[in-house]
Order: sequence, then structure tokens, then C-alpha cells
Amino acid sequence: MFKLASSTQGGGLSWQRLGLGCLSVAVALLGWQAMNTLHIVPSGLLASPAEVVAALVDISRHGYRGTSLGEDIGATLLRALGGFAVGTLVGVPLGLWMGMNRIAAAGADWFVQFLRPLPPLSFLVLLMLWLGTGDVAKVGLLAITAFPIIASASYAAVAGVPLQKIQAAASLGASRGQIFRHVVLPAALPTISTGLRIALAAAFSTVVAAELMAGSDGLGWMIFSASQFLRNDVILLGIIILGILGMALNTILLGLDRRIIHWRGRE
Repeated sequence: MFKLASSTQGGGLSWQRLGLGCLSVAVALLGWQAMNTLHIVPSGLLASPAEVVAALVDISRHGYRGTSLGEDIGATLLRALGGFAVGTLVGVPLGLWMGMNRIAAAGADWFVQFLRPLPPLSFLVLLMLWLGTGDVAKVGLLAITAFPIIASASYAAVAGVPLQKIQAAASLGASRGQIFRHVVLPAALPTISTGLRIALAAAFSTVVAAELMAGSDGLGWMIFSASQFLRNDVILLGIIILGILGMALNTILLGLDRRIIHWRGRE
């Protein structure tokens, strides 16, 4: 007999998950330190945990090449969240419309499915030519990254609503608008929420790549700049901060999911 892992369970399991998570981090740090101490990877190519902490202290105090750590973090977050917001504002309504309207689905599905597998960075050069190398082009790139994922998830969520629920509401005299608000949307929200989390992760990873190619601030730019000077401590610091920020954003979305979609798993 086995039990499926669930992020919605609390109590003892939450403490167990916390303890196991801390243990895994400790093991990773010990392994990292061992690789540095035993020179499994040359010390010039792998900074130690202590060196990364020292880099964090130094950059927190003095910044990195003219920008503070807070400015780099803020620039990356604003770009990622801006593109994600634009993709959400366009993708969710379009996906819901496609799910509710066969003509809309027939007209838009090929376009969405065309965009979904394309590497987002393939648009970056065009956007830089059209919009320049500033934040507008980067936010546009992230919106293109998030949009097809969100639209596809929203469309699939509506298409997956059991027909029996819709027919039952209609037989009770519910109007089309009432069916959408009280039957379709509540049933579709869990899948839409999952799509939003996937899209945010995709946008967050893409913004780093965009900053590598065209940027003067942000964590991606910091990592790329540090690589040119062989600052492995700064590279690892940037990677760790990106991972922590990504986890934090995912945790925020999970919290909103639990608060808003409180009926998840109770249908």
C-alpha cells in the first residue's frame, strides 16, 4: 500500500516535508563542499560555499558593476512578472472563449499550437529590431512565451468539463452565462492554475536567457558578465538566487491556488 504525495496536506506531513527538504539541502551543500575540497572539479572552476557567501556579502554591500543586487533582482522579477501578466490577460480569455465556442477554437487553435513548441528566443532578434533592446522587447518575449501555454491550458480546462454537469445546470433553467460562471469556470480553474504555474516557470527561465543576450542589468546579465571575468562565485550566487526566486514565485501561486480554488479535489 502506498500514498500519493500531496502538496495540499498539512500537519505532520508538512513538518516531514520540511525536515526532508532541509536534509536534502544539507546533503547537497556537503557534496558541493566535498567536490571543492577534494578538487574533483578544479577550484578555479568551482567556488566553495564559503566563497559564494562572501560574494553575496560583497555584492549586497557594493553591488556588481554599477548595479546593486536589489536592482538586478527587481529588474528580473519585473520583466518576468510583466510578461507573465500580459500572457495571462490575453491567454486566459482566449482559451476560455475557445473552449466555449467551436468557431473560436477552429480559428485560434492552429495559431496557438504553432506558437507553443517554438523556442521563445527565436523571436528575440525580431523583437529587438522592432522594439529596441530595452524592457519592452523583453516583456514582449516573455508574453509570447507564456501566452500559448496559458491559452492551451485554459482551452483544455474548459473542454474537459464533464458534459453531464453542463446538461444538469441547463435542465434546471440556468442561462449560458450562469452555466459559465457557476459550472464551467469553477471546474476549469484547477487546470488553468496549473497552466499558469508552468507558464510562469517558462517565462522566468526565458527572461534570464533574454538578459544574457541583451541586457545591462538583471540576474541573467550578472551571470553572463561574471562568466566573462571567470567569477564562478558570482555565477553560482546568481544561479542560487534564481532558484530561490523561482521557488518563491511557485509557492505564492500555490498559496493563491489553495485560497481561491478551495474546492480542488472535492468535486
